[in-house]
Amino acid sequence: MTDKHTNIATIIANLHITGSGYDLLRYIGLPDMLGKDKDLILYVLGKNLAAKSDWVNQEEVIEFFRHVGWGELVLVKEKRRGYIFELNGDVVLARLETIEDIEFRLEAGFLAYVMEQLTGKLCECIAEIKKDTVTFQVMYSE
Repeated sequence: MTDKHTNIATIIANLHITGSGYDLLRYIGLPDMLGKDKDLILYVLGKNLAAKSDWVNQEEVIEFFRHVGWGELVLVKEKRRGYIFELNGDVVLARLETIEDIEFRLEAGFLAYVMEQLTGKLCECIAEIKKDTVTFQVMYSE
């Protein structure tokens, strides 16, 4: 058995999957397995996934969200104490219309860690679901 440490960017560049399998695992399988702690676990899982790569700039993060099928991430506003992003697109709209108990904590944790890496400041992120978009508030926690 070989000891391979593969960068997450390499994995997503070489794998091509449909989003429906991901959605089944994410919104049906994982919540059942994780139980009442699912929100915290998914947030930490997002942070851990982001830690598997070195992030250079926000454009790279935006491309990552698009490539893995999380949706179109857009920086809406840069504030003194953080950032506001929106996540939208067909895949987000379809999830919002189809999945009853939807959340975006995995993406929020991922974005929090990435912005920590890019800014050098500790960050937390809160996801808020709107009508047809998700707003992420990334705030410095220092």
